[in-house]
Amino acid sequence: MVEPRGSSDETGTDGAGEGKKPGRSTAARGLPPAPNGSWPLLSRIVIMAAIGLLTIGVTLHLVLLFLFVAPPNAISKKYERPVKGYVYPEFDQNWQLFAPNPLQDNIAVYARALVAFPDGSRRTTNWLALTAQDIREIRHNPVPSHAHQNLLRQAWDFYNRTHDAKGRAIDLRGELSEAFVRRIAAYRLGPRIDGGQVVKVQIYATNTPIVPPKWSGDRGSTQKTFQMLPWWPVSKKEFP
Repeated sequence: MVEPRGSSDETGTDGAGEGKKPGRSTAARGLPPAPNGSWPLLSRIVIMAAIGLLTIGVTLHLVLLFLFVAPPNAISKKYERPVKGYVYPEFDQNWQLFAPNPLQDNIAVYARALVAFPDGSRRTTNWLALTAQDIREIRHNPVPSHAHQNLLRQAWDFYNRTHDAKGRAIDLRGELSEAFVRRIAAYRLGPRIDGGQVVKVQIYATNTPIVPPKWSGDRGSTQKTFQMLPWWPVSKKEFP
């Protein structure tokens, strides 16, 4: 018996395509749709806005740093306050790690708070050893945080370099250094203690000279000195 033509193969395997049924789509077979090379409009707007903001931020950062390190000129003098306000204290730097003026003192910084309670009473806390906190975090830690190593140390060094022997701020940097140290103390103490609000902080530091080696011939000073700063008022914006 001869079968009718085209009835033996439903899929149609030959090139003529006789009896061939339409193939199922990729979506019907459970495959993801083929990319068409375009992003949704909202995604493109968000990406372009992010790139634009990033470009503006990087450009502004570079311009401010350039004006800071460039020789004094009309532009840097005109915008001295915003330039220094941006650079200090986060981008401050010094070279006291190297000769001829490496640090030659062990400095320990302490802070205490004046706490106001709802009943109207006030109490002064004990001294909190800020430097000892950092040392505990650094010791035996193979990858200590940069903040524990340098934040407090550089802030205190920044404060001393911008104040005279009587503790008066020399210029704008002195005011910025005070705010920097005050924020660190407020952050470490916290906004509330024993149910009361921290309203003032006070800082003091001890400087203990490092005895030079005998072979250096430098007798040096071994007298321990102290620095007691005045009470500084703090507000809620000082706390993170």
